[in-house]
Amino acid sequence: MRCARDYQKGAAVKERIMLNPRDTMTSEERLQAAINLQVPDRVPSCPFIYYFAAFHAGITVYELWSDSRKYRRAIDKCYRDLGPWDVYYQVNPHYPEAYTFIMPMKAKWPGIDLPRDSICQLLEEEIMRAEDYQWIGELARKYPKLTYIPFFMRMISRAWDNVGEGARAYAYMLPRLAIALANCRYEYELMKRRGVTPLYGFLPEAAFDTFSLARGLLEFARDLKKRPEEIAAAADDLTAGYLFTCKLICLLMGVKRVEIFVHRSSTDFISPETFRKLSFPSLKALVEGLVAAGINPILHCDGNWDMNLETLRELPAGNCIIQFDGPTDIFLAKRVIGDRVCIMGDVPPDMLALGSPAEVDEYCHRLIEEVGKGGGYVMGAGCEIPPNARPENVKAMLDSVVKYGYYDRTG
Repeated sequence: MRCARDYQKGAAVKERIMLNPRDTMTSEERLQAAINLQVPDRVPSCPFIYYFAAFHAGITVYELWSDSRKYRRAIDKCYRDLGPWDVYYQVNPHYPEAYTFIMPMKAKWPGIDLPRDSICQLLEEEIMRAEDYQWIGELARKYPKLTYIPFFMRMISRAWDNVGEGARAYAYMLPRLAIALANCRYEYELMKRRGVTPLYGFLPEAAFDTFSLARGLLEFARDLKKRPEEIAAAADDLTAGYLFTCKLICLLMGVKRVEIFVHRSSTDFISPETFRKLSFPSLKALVEGLVAAGINPILHCDGNWDMNLETLRELPAGNCIIQFDGPTDIFLAKRVIGDRVCIMGDVPPDMLALGSPAEVDEYCHRLIEEVGKGGGYVMGAGCEIPPNARPENVKAMLDSVVKYGYYDRTG
């Protein structure tokens, strides 16, 4: 790591930290260039590390989520042993109930309902009721910008018996949410001192996908047949509240990027026609609202999106990242939408867990040469680094951006 300082007359000194000897950009500059479909000095790297950190550091998953200091030490060990990397992908909720604030589902947690070394298990149980679609509309008509927190507080109250309802729920949850945000902000500052930039300021689930999670897969499948108009209307009604909350939390976190989880809109769950009619309108409205506010959206698109790629071309060009997790043909995605959005991914989890460093190196080389051609690419795993990934494979992935990822910017 090396540092440079930009001196401006009458202004504070601004430190620019370079992670590698050949770097000419900071990690933030590199990531932003990729988002804007410009050619950076090299391909940026962004590993999604959570459960893997516990196993690599020799602590339990319970310790990882319940002890912020142990979480930070585990991430620090990954960084020292396997890094550096450019972009910090923080996913530690600090409180189980805070996780429900993002993904409204009942869950079993290590150290509470599961053995301490298990990973969290989400339950397909109904916590949102059919009448809540109408309630969202009524709430939006009264308080259009204040729908997000009341909706999720209602879901948290139903998912966790200890939270309670009404004022008691707010008294229980708001301090925990504040502590979670403060911990996250502190972790961001620690990583920035190393020259690593945070990926996002906030990470909500898309509205349509929120309903799928909160209703449970079976009930939501019935809703798609019985009440599609209610689903679309409620998703639209939540958009202003989503946008207000995203802008507020990004301001508090000091990062003008938002990751939007889109877990249930791939063709693994719904048809391209259903995506186009019921999911995409509210998603597009949120993305456009964020871009208008100067915030870059990052779509976390699990599942197979091959038949939805043409629709994604309608998103604002040169402003978004889309992260794919393996089922999508990332090379097809480059051809179809690579001129519109930055693509992130997708070293397969099975390759990281079961493959060899040579296999990882070869695949990453191909990703850089093909998906990274002309910029607009961020190296990362297909979704999360698996808990049982081989450390040498993770290192091979991270090393690839220095080995192969520098662009010739002289021509």
